[in-house]
Amino acid sequence: MLRVATWSLIVVLALAPGIASAFTHHELIVPNKGIGPFQLGMTAAAVQAARRQAVCGVTATYKDGKVTRLETNCGGAFHTAEWVQVGGGPGRMLWFYGDPDRVVDSSGLDYQAHWMHYNGGIAFRVIYGGYATSLIQAIAVFPGSGRFQVRPAPPPEEIPSIPGVGE
Repeated sequence: MLRVATWSLIVVLALAPGIASAFTHHELIVPNKGIGPFQLGMTAAAVQAARRQAVCGVTATYKDGKVTRLETNCGGAFHTAEWVQVGGGPGRMLWFYGDPDRVVDSSGLDYQAHWMHYNGGIAFRVIYGGYATSLIQAIAVFPGSGRFQVRPAPPPEEIPSIPGVGE
């Protein structure tokens, strides 16, 4: 029994580097570039092919037959290099990327929401709940018109609440 467990561990460790590199490539959201296997500039046929290897769906917008915008609302499926993802609060986004360059109201009849755009080619839809709660409901990637800057330091353990947000 010990011999089987040892060989199983060896096989898992031998495969681990390939598994880890595949995970980080296919789930990464990169501003001004793409979401996982979906990339700006793809054709509709390439998007269909990417859907077969994607962990979750992505909505593509086209102009002249090429992808110009990608959006996901899959929590935990895709994330930025800083681990900002759908379902998380906006504190981590604000810590790493700072104040958005543009905020657009995206509220419905019974909820408040905003798209927070960064000129570097990424936007986050933040939806607000009761009692000062909020979360990222969607992330979009598009051709950027500026440089995307990321704060190099890790976020503090406790990110303070955002005054006036979700009230």
